Amino acid sequence: MSWWVLELGTNAVLVAVAVWLGPFIKRFGRAYAADVFHDNPMTGKSYIVLTDIVYYLIFAAYILFTVRLEAMPGSLGEVTAGQVENACVRVGGILLIIGVLHGLNIVLMPVLGRLFSLNRRLPRDH
Repeated sequence: MSWWVLELGTNAVLVAVAVWLGPFIKRFGRAYAADVFHDNPMTGKSYIVLTDIVYYLIFAAYILFTVRLEAMPGSLGEVTAGQVENACVRVGGILLIIGVLHGLNIVLMPVLGRLFSLNRRLPRDH
């Protein structure tokens, strides 16, 4: 198989994961954000939109950073074990990055929700 077939396939998998995983996370994240930002629902909706933007920016950047535009040296244009390993690392890498960021988001969202609700309750001196 030519090197570019593997490259196109890997990029197609990365794009498919982004297109499938983004809405999947968003669908289940709405209820969580509604619980966390119950004092200010508009902040929760804005937070979800902003995290969606960050999610797609990270995916796009990762794909662009890891794309190969030429065969690996010494491969003679054919797929090698190193290229297959590289493709697996690329897919695993984006899953790891998104998993870590999602985990941080789950931990930080309640903290932010609490801060925003405290800010709303503070008396304003005018």
